[in-house]
Amino acid sequence: MINNKVLKISIPFAIFLALSVLLFKYSAYFLWIFPVYGLIFIWFSFHNENELEFVILFLCTAIGFLVPQFSTFAKSIEFSAFIFAEIFMLWILFYLLHKIAAVKTDGFKKITAEISSNLSKRKHTEDEVKRYESHRVALLNRIKFQSELSSSIQYISSSSNIEEIKEKLGELVRKYFNDAETLVHSGVPGDVFEKWVFDRKTPLLIKDASTEKRFSSGNFSEEEKSMIITPLNLFGSVAGFIRISSARAQRFKNDDLRVLEIIASICAVSMENIRLFEKVEELAVKDGLTKMYTHRAFEGRLQEEILRSARGKTPFSLLMIDIDHFKKYNDTYGHQAGDSVLKTVAEVLKGNIREIDFAARYGGEEFAIILTGIGAQDAAGLAEHLREILEAARFNFAGTATGVTASFGVAEFPTDATIESQLIRVADERLYRAKAGGRNMVVYE
Repeated sequence: MINNKVLKISIPFAIFLALSVLLFKYSAYFLWIFPVYGLIFIWFSFHNENELEFVILFLCTAIGFLVPQFSTFAKSIEFSAFIFAEIFMLWILFYLLHKIAAVKTDGFKKITAEISSNLSKRKHTEDEVKRYESHRVALLNRIKFQSELSSSIQYISSSSNIEEIKEKLGELVRKYFNDAETLVHSGVPGDVFEKWVFDRKTPLLIKDASTEKRFSSGNFSEEEKSMIITPLNLFGSVAGFIRISSARAQRFKNDDLRVLEIIASICAVSMENIRLFEKVEELAVKDGLTKMYTHRAFEGRLQEEILRSARGKTPFSLLMIDIDHFKKYNDTYGHQAGDSVLKTVAEVLKGNIREIDFAARYGGEEFAIILTGIGAQDAAGLAEHLREILEAARFNFAGTATGVTASFGVAEFPTDATIESQLIRVADERLYRAKAGGRNMVVYE
């Protein structure tokens, strides 16, 4: 197929000129040569040069009528009829070729339009596939994240104390942001960024330190081009911070902030649950007013101490303490004054024994102390010391200064008793003797 425009035009004109010369030179063969002009129109129909067809058609028609005039056969009616017939057939050929070209062009346009439509549909389908694929990937990522989040919740929820939660929290943060600097700590704010979070109790996201307007550029280090700080909220207060930073600007996006907030919320809930559990557990073994161990806890500890002492063949002592004339304080100054006395006595008793000893509120205004590894005489000396401190304590109820005293009964295991009930009974009897002997004294024999 010839693509050169000049050749496409030159070749049919060359054929036209050659045929025209032949017609003038051999006019006697006019009827045989003239039909060859049809090759020119066939050429045009194959090369889509329609703009020249009418010119060539006009020239061929003119030659068809002019050239025979120079021939001796032109006077013949039959010759003229044949000439007219050939010109007419040339026009018919032109018409048919032109019609075929038009049909071909229309078909080509339809095919082109259909191809264009199909390409458009294909592109639309490809775009739909891309959108669905993007949606599928996003959905899979979301499912993966939720699965990991569920595992994280179970992982953190399995913690038995707050320090373990903080340790696991650090592991999770480093897992999700392994290319960033991570820090998890409790306590007061360490810099202006944490102070901002502490004051507002809301997370802080800094995408690019160079464009940040809330803080001075001097507040950022070279390793802090972007950062996120999330508060660890515990019972409505900020108990600590989760902090991640990067030396690369635009490292963190809003999605990262949401992930960190979810992790912080999980940890906060877990810590609150542990604190509430510890509180409930404490309330179960400690007296709400004096914060001393309850009678039930005392009984359990006394049994343990008896077993331990028996195995180790070491003595221990039990102090039973009763506040003197406590009912009089309640009747004279009211129950609030009585509660104040109980709390003060409890603080004195707890504050003047060792960590290995055990102090409990036995009931009402009566207390009990287990002194590990101490015999009766040494226990009596400690009891005397406690009695003196209590005697020296002063209270002010309704403008009246007053004080309290207490009586002590001391019993030793295994000298005085070898079982729990006997040991308590001996200590109670000696406490009763102290009360009967004038109160504010220690009895250990």
